[in-house]
Amino acid sequence: MSLKGKNLGLRTVAGALLGVVVVGAALLSPWALAVVAAVVVVLGQDELFRMVATDGTVKPMGTLAMCLGVALVGNSVLHPSPVVLLTLLFALPVVIVAELTRGKERPLENIATSIFGLIYTAVPMALMMLVGFVGEEWCPARVLSIIFIVWINDIFAYLVGCSIGKHKMCPSISPKKSWEGFFGGILFAVAFAMAVGYMMEGNIYLWGGLGAVVALAGVLGDLVESMIKREYGVKDSGKLIPGHGGILDRFDALLVAMPFAYIYMIIFGL
Repeated sequence: MSLKGKNLGLRTVAGALLGVVVVGAALLSPWALAVVAAVVVVLGQDELFRMVATDGTVKPMGTLAMCLGVALVGNSVLHPSPVVLLTLLFALPVVIVAELTRGKERPLENIATSIFGLIYTAVPMALMMLVGFVGEEWCPARVLSIIFIVWINDIFAYLVGCSIGKHKMCPSISPKKSWEGFFGGILFAVAFAMAVGYMMEGNIYLWGGLGAVVALAGVLGDLVESMIKREYGVKDSGKLIPGHGGILDRFDALLVAMPFAYIYMIIFGL
């Protein structure tokens, strides 16, 4: 592939503006970033549920799932502990009871898609907030390091793939992805992560491992969203972000990478 003909300028400007919003919110306060995370949860679920409901038979409980997702993100700031994720145990009975009162067709699929939307969008955003806390103190550098690793991997996978990509990685799900782009993205993500580790006076090899884990999980996240879109026959999850598509198109990698990043950081004490 070549960069020629790609709407790279619009994509770059939109991505830069989004980056300013995310970075500014993280530096301002955890609550500011939580607002951004809540917006991602609400808009991401809206896009997902719109795709799921295209055939008119499956009807997820969008409003309820969005409220539960926002509550989970907010609770992760009020109580920055892994224990906060146990609140998900209350989501299933709430969704089941709500479905019983609706009397819709295909109730099992309605429940399943509603819970999936909650787990797919809200759990990663809640974990993003937990990553930013060290004890009771907010450390924006930690959460921003993960976000930037994901973005670095995405940017350089795109640039390398468009420039020299020839060998298709997963043509049945994402025909534009190439192995050249895959390895190019990981290489730059690992290098960036090691640089972050050096600046934070940490173990650069553990940080390099974090970069590899986040990059690999990010690629998986991109493929997961591509799989969902292919199932429902849509090109983009939405049209909110010029040059990128919808919220899920922009945050798909982060949604899957964040749980892996959180577990890795907990295990290795980063």
